[in-house]
Amino acid sequence: MNITNWVADFGNSVLQNMIDGHYFEMPSSISEISEVDFNGLFANSVQADSLNEHLVVKIQDETLGERYFLAGKKAQAKLLGNAHIHTLHDKTTSMTVWVTWLASLALYHATKLPEKEDDLISVEYFGTLLPVWLVKKARSFKEKLSSMADRFQTELSYELVTPGFERKINLKVKFAQCRIEGENARHALKYDLEGNIRDDAERYKKAFTVINDIGGQSQDKCKLQPDLSGAETSDDFSSSTDQSYLAVLEKLRTDKLMDYFSNVRSLETFILDHVKTRNYVYKDPVKHAECNLTEIIEPVLHDFAEVAIQNALQSFSFQQGDTVYYVHIGGVNQALEEYMKEYLNGLLGEDVALKYHIFPPESRKLNIYAMAIVAKNYTKRLEQQAVHQHE
Repeated sequence: MNITNWVADFGNSVLQNMIDGHYFEMPSSISEISEVDFNGLFANSVQADSLNEHLVVKIQDETLGERYFLAGKKAQAKLLGNAHIHTLHDKTTSMTVWVTWLASLALYHATKLPEKEDDLISVEYFGTLLPVWLVKKARSFKEKLSSMADRFQTELSYELVTPGFERKINLKVKFAQCRIEGENARHALKYDLEGNIRDDAERYKKAFTVINDIGGQSQDKCKLQPDLSGAETSDDFSSSTDQSYLAVLEKLRTDKLMDYFSNVRSLETFILDHVKTRNYVYKDPVKHAECNLTEIIEPVLHDFAEVAIQNALQSFSFQQGDTVYYVHIGGVNQALEEYMKEYLNGLLGEDVALKYHIFPPESRKLNIYAMAIVAKNYTKRLEQQAVHQHE
């Protein structure tokens, strides 16, 4: 199998992938099991339509030998499957990132070529991202971004061992690149996936733009120059880990909702399922009784939105007369959009909030859409170079 472009955004809740234009995602969860446990895990072969719920990969560790990992939905409910959300973890070394990366490719291959048990997968371009807080922590941005890219520019072999879809994958990534989350999203604000300039990009032409990217663990901000040009200095990047969305939800769960939710992922999913109606009614799967949790959940979401908006507004200074747009992206911004807008309307007035605060459609995918645009440009340059060499 040959893959031209593969881009991935390793979120703390969800891994987003786009492989040659095919978008799919999986929970960012892994759980290591023993070979004995694996052998007793499945009674029958897995059905194709539920493969994504039963991903198990076997990798070869230089020190520990063969290791088995549940990945995605299969690991999500495990006690330690979400351990990475409780601390800010370094994605350049994270095992969660590595295993979900391999599992997502195995899922893609098994879906496209279900009968092929051994294959070489060659990837021309792989692109991914790092959050602002992580690159700012390094001695230089370039150093941290390079270490992340180098991790994926590799040759290796591993196995998908889910019954019914067993296969050995030999992977070769020819070129890997890592960019900064948020700042990189400017490409998707200016261009569509076909490379055409967006109609609404005109408003950014003479204005500064602040990208406010809220993920599961951090809030990263970036100050873009007019016409969506890149940040000029390291001071144009700001990151806050004072309030982590997943940590806030976990505290809410352990303080008041442990009778309803056994882990933070189930609470996060419940909120996502009910946030549009803002009517948080829990239905007990055994007793079939209903309990309205709205008065417990809504104040926490209101408070989170207020702190997050104030954080974005206070991150950078501007001169009198400057025009500034705030673009709110990321999974948490999309989930809590109505709470964010409600606070902005009260703070600034509806007219100002509507004009200068933008919540793009599918804002949680903006980073990966931008990476796909960058990937296509890379491929186009390679094609042009090949043409020139033959002239």
